[in-house]
Amino acid sequence: MNPFKSLLGTFAVLGTWPDWESYFDLSRKGLKVSFICLAGSLLPLWMVAQGIQIERARVLDAEVASPQLLPFVITVGLWLFSFPAMAYLIAMILEKMDRTRPWIITRNWAVFWLSVLTGACFGLVVLDILPFAAANGVAFSAYLGLLAIDIRLTQKVAGFNWGTAILIACVIVAVGLTFVQLSISR
Repeated sequence: MNPFKSLLGTFAVLGTWPDWESYFDLSRKGLKVSFICLAGSLLPLWMVAQGIQIERARVLDAEVASPQLLPFVITVGLWLFSFPAMAYLIAMILEKMDRTRPWIITRNWAVFWLSVLTGACFGLVVLDILPFAAANGVAFSAYLGLLAIDIRLTQKVAGFNWGTAILIACVIVAVGLTFVQLSISR
């Protein structure tokens, strides 16, 4: 699958473009590819963590300490992969199993492209091209935008009504944050 086609598909599914399904491979192979891309989100998110550490070192007038790889992968991996587990569980309980695969595929691609955007901004921070405040604004917008994305995908792809979609998206975001908080507190 052409990754840039999935970028257009992300805009299509989040917007009002017709035939958003044609932009994604909604087969089992497409599901596997979306998980590979989701795992690929670790690299741009690593750049975010590195940019934050560089800014922290600058503010504290200390040496830059890169994030440790294993705790980073575990924490971010739990956050990234909590959605597919939640989507499967929610779809099973609310009898929407036929929509689970497209829901997971579109959400994985949306997260991938959000992480690429955020990672690129923090890459510019690492290169001292972009101020940290601007990149941080992009990161917060992306994170808050993820709730809106989850609401839209839950409604449009998974087929839930508006109120249920909002509730489900809030639960998904809360579960992801819970995993991050538990990982950080250890």
